[in-house]
Amino acid sequence: MAGADFPLENTRCDRARQWSSLRLDGELSELEGALLEKHLDACGSCFVFDERLRLTVTSLRTTPPELPRVRFDIPERRRVGFPASRRLAVAAIAAALALGSLVGSMLHRPVATPAPQGPQVSLLTRDMTQLREIPRGKRVAPPAPAREPGQPPEGII
Repeated sequence: MAGADFPLENTRCDRARQWSSLRLDGELSELEGALLEKHLDACGSCFVFDERLRLTVTSLRTTPPELPRVRFDIPERRRVGFPASRRLAVAAIAAALALGSLVGSMLHRPVATPAPQGPQVSLLTRDMTQLREIPRGKRVAPPAPAREPGQPPEGII
């Protein structure tokens, strides 16, 4: 109806026509109502749209509702019953899922952090004092291990 007679010129007219509908439902603020009135004074097509919309809504709201000529009964909803065996099966499945979740969560616990180890000892000399004397960031050559003549070097079996 309104689309063919009233092409939208711009977004102001579009907004004014939305506000016309909101005003009829009592959902328009005072500021928007004042802006709408100002626009309707300046725009003839929106003024005609507003008048036709108001007449249509008044006509629809004042017309009494029409009563049906034929009486009809609405059928009641049928209750759908489940046999006891199905209820038991559903309960068993739910219990199995709950038990499986519990067992699965127990099996996938995070690994406990290992106990803190003692201080590291040099593998070459087994002397902790040598480790403390090494300056950080510098490589120090390990001292030659003391060995008895005729014995293999340390680390070789």
